[in-house]
Formats: sequence, C-alpha cells, structure tokens
Amino acid sequence: MKINEIFYSISGESVQAGRLAIFIRTFGCPCRCSYCDSMYAVEGSDYKEMSVDDILGEVSKYASKYVVLTGGEPLIQPESHELIQRLVYSGYHVEIETCGAVDISYAASLEGVTVTMDWKCPSSNMLEKMIATNLEHLRASDALKCVVGSREDLDEMLRVSKLTLAQVFVSPVFGQIEPKEIVEYLMKHELTDVRLQLQLHKFIWPVDMRGV
Repeated sequence: MKINEIFYSISGESVQAGRLAIFIRTFGCPCRCSYCDSMYAVEGSDYKEMSVDDILGEVSKYASKYVVLTGGEPLIQPESHELIQRLVYSGYHVEIETCGAVDISYAASLEGVTVTMDWKCPSSNMLEKMIATNLEHLRASDALKCVVGSREDLDEMLRVSKLTLAQVFVSPVFGQIEPKEIVEYLMKHELTDVRLQLQLHKFIWPVDMRGV
C-alpha cells in the first residue's frame, strides 16, 4: 500500500472526536478539493510502499485500539479491504475517512467499522464527483461530514442531511466562514440533529502541522 504516514494523536473530528487514535494516512485521492489541507498525501511522491503486515506491525506499537484510516483516499488502495479486515480481526475498531467519490458499500457493511464520509459542497469544486448512492449505505453509526465555506455550501448540507441515516456533522473551511454563521443557519432551519464540529487538532497544534 502507498502510505504517507502513520502516527498517534487524537481524533480531531467526527463521532470519536477527542479520542486517542492511531492514524494510517494513505496516499492518493480522486478529488482535488479547493480547501484540501493534506495535499502532501495527494500529489507528488511523499509515500512509501508498505505491506499489510508492515502496517499492522507499526500499529501494534501504540496503546490505542482505535484506528483511523485516512488519506488521501484510503479506499482506492487495492489492499485496503484486507487491511480493514485484519485490523478488525486483531481487535481494533476502524474508522474510515472517505471522500464520497468512491463506492463505500463494502466498508459500510462491516461490523467493527465506522465510515465517516465527506459530502463535497459547491465551494470544494468537487460536488460533481459525489456518488449519491453512497448516502443510502451509511448507517446510523456512521457519519456524514460536510465542510462548508459559504451559504451555498450550507444549503447543500441541508439538502443531503435529509437523505441519510448517518449522524451529520458540519465543519467550517478554516478561515472562510465563521462558526457563528453556521450555528445561526442550523437554528434558522431547526437542524436539531446536525452537529457543528471544529477540527480540534487545528486548535491544539499549528494548522499546517503534520503528524497530529
């Protein structure tokens, strides 16, 4: 597998925000979001080839039993299904952070796995890449994440929030929209089940710091 980095930190967002986790960041992604904060894992050659056994060996060095498989886009890696299965078999709970532009049906069928799927809103310039049927595969234990930077993005979040059983989170594009504006929008539209979420790691460490 093409692995950009493996590190130990806290989960900065989604269902398990604030929990210690082992991060496996894969390399490569079909999307090029305007606000991407991990382009180093998307373009260039900042990765090393690792076998599933090598990855499991690195993961075993840490105390947590919670693994976040992220990217880039982890589900484009041919060995991702084997890695997920072996992590679960080894007693880990796996969260898969996926971009919404690849099929999630297999990942969303597994016990011991949480899927956190992005839905790219208009300002990302990637809305047309979203696979609408993915929304049907998300379970109540999964998460749908909308990163918003404009009122148009908020309107798209409102639309898709009604099309899934998943827990819905909305996060601001860092520096482009004030969290207060998002809260006011949630109140105006009575979105009582949608949760505002700020990226914790960007408040603890410098916003461009890697490995956190």
